[in-house]
Amino acid sequence: MPAPNIYLAVSIALASGVAIGIPIGMLSRNKKPKVRRGLVGIDASPVSGRGAFALRSIREGEIIEQCPALEVTDRDVGGELVNYVFYGSAEDRRLVVMGYGMLFNHSSQPNVAYYRQEATTGAELVIYALRDISKGEELFYNYGDEWWSTRGQGSQTGTNS
Repeated sequence: MPAPNIYLAVSIALASGVAIGIPIGMLSRNKKPKVRRGLVGIDASPVSGRGAFALRSIREGEIIEQCPALEVTDRDVGGELVNYVFYGSAEDRRLVVMGYGMLFNHSSQPNVAYYRQEATTGAELVIYALRDISKGEELFYNYGDEWWSTRGQGSQTGTNS
């Protein structure tokens, strides 16, 4: 009756594979996952929470990201989301930006800027480099005085806030 020996051999092989595979998988996995796409990576920022970082050198004027956006009324935006939306096509309109565009921190000396454009699929926020940017450099745009004043903080003139 060789059948029980085959079952025993297969069971031992499977158990050995699992016993070896689990520790190897645990040792080889990345301990600190980073989110990456295109020219931008998201990681912990020394400025505040998460930040956007250049994955390679970026030339002045180069488009860094084109973010699809939903345009909503300012009444549709509340809570913490109010800190992550952009001004829309009218005074009472806001852009809820998809992609990494929401995660760029503020600097009064920004290295990127953005503009709104209308695409065939709707509004987009286009982020581009104001100057040459080095690989690994955090990407900042200026939130503008109105953003700070609506939060009772006045103008932010420091390098990064």
